[in-house]
Amino acid sequence: MLSSATNPRRVSTMLSCLISVTLFSALASAQQFAPATAANAKQFVGIWKANFQGNPFFTVTLAIEGNKLVGNVSPFNIEVNKAGELTKAEASDDQDPDPITDARVNGDILRLTIKSADGSGDTLQSELRLVASNEANYRMVVPPDVPAPKPWRLQRVAAKP
Repeated sequence: MLSSATNPRRVSTMLSCLISVTLFSALASAQQFAPATAANAKQFVGIWKANFQGNPFFTVTLAIEGNKLVGNVSPFNIEVNKAGELTKAEASDDQDPDPITDARVNGDILRLTIKSADGSGDTLQSELRLVASNEANYRMVVPPDVPAPKPWRLQRVAAKP
């Protein structure tokens, strides 16, 4: 509780902190992802491909089954420089596609959880953000101590898988 003897600067600082916490809480709730359903994820359905130096290296396949978004991603090998730019990217044909185990939507962003098909049990999170009806940016979500590749551009090459 504030007393009449409280320093006005301290009151101002406390009010600023309270306003900041309120704004951050509102932003955090606005950033919530909902489970991907036929209704909120239909704009993501299709086959999406990424190219590096004119060569395809990565495919995301997304479909609706029942009321759920399902799909997989192709295995790939990449190298990035310190700035996160791709310096090498190629498809890896020696493995099965990695299944998407969870998909969540927040507006034009689809957050994917992908489980490695190599038997390791490793998972990766990524985001596909629509930038046009048939274009998206694909970003890997990595821990803060891991250099993150810059987003890649994907093109929708088919409306249905």
